[in-house]
Amino acid sequence: MLNKKMNILLLFLFIFMIGCEKKGNEKKEKKKNFENLQSKTTQENIFSNNSIEKIIETFSKKSKDNKISIGNFEKLSYENRNYYYVKIHSRGDAIYALDYSGISATSIFLKVNNVNGANLAIIENMVVNLIQVSDENIKDSEARAIYTKILSSLGEKELSSLLTYKNGIIYGIRIDSATGEFIFFARESEDEKAVTSIQNLNFANKGKTDEKTLAKLEKNK
Repeated sequence: MLNKKMNILLLFLFIFMIGCEKKGNEKKEKKKNFENLQSKTTQENIFSNNSIEKIIETFSKKSKDNKISIGNFEKLSYENRNYYYVKIHSRGDAIYALDYSGISATSIFLKVNNVNGANLAIIENMVVNLIQVSDENIKDSEARAIYTKILSSLGEKELSSLLTYKNGIIYGIRIDSATGEFIFFARESEDEKAVTSIQNLNFANKGKTDEKTLAKLEKNK
């Protein structure tokens, strides 16, 4: 009789332990699913994890929010690379461009053919817009802080700078002191080819960067 009761007790204990283990596994699975969902949500804020259509949609939305008037994106092939680009209405010599492979963008750019003392504030707003397109979680103040940090580390001779941000995106500036050409970009890797290609796309109204403009850029460092 005692053995029978002991067996029943052990059986209940075994069932209880199995139940606890099952609940523990369910909790772990729920936690894992939540983390995966959270990770996926975070990744969707990064431009390179979205389709070209989604990035163009984000560009339209952010540009409207930031009061930057842009046209319609057009497709362009140059030096064996594929781009979508759009002209910025407020700056006749400025464009946004997407460098893409397959259905996803690998880099996004702002290119202004001539930077001068009169358009530095406008260019900053256009840069902020691009940064917010690159990562939809970034607010205006954070985007401006990123831009300021990159400006602060510009090389004195080459006028170029890179910043790998906490979101994994590489942001950078290139300014040609001879022509006044300004390029700001966000890219997912160290690949320089897209930046080099976009530099070679020619637009009208290039001019030489004056000393006052360079001095103002130096002040922003």
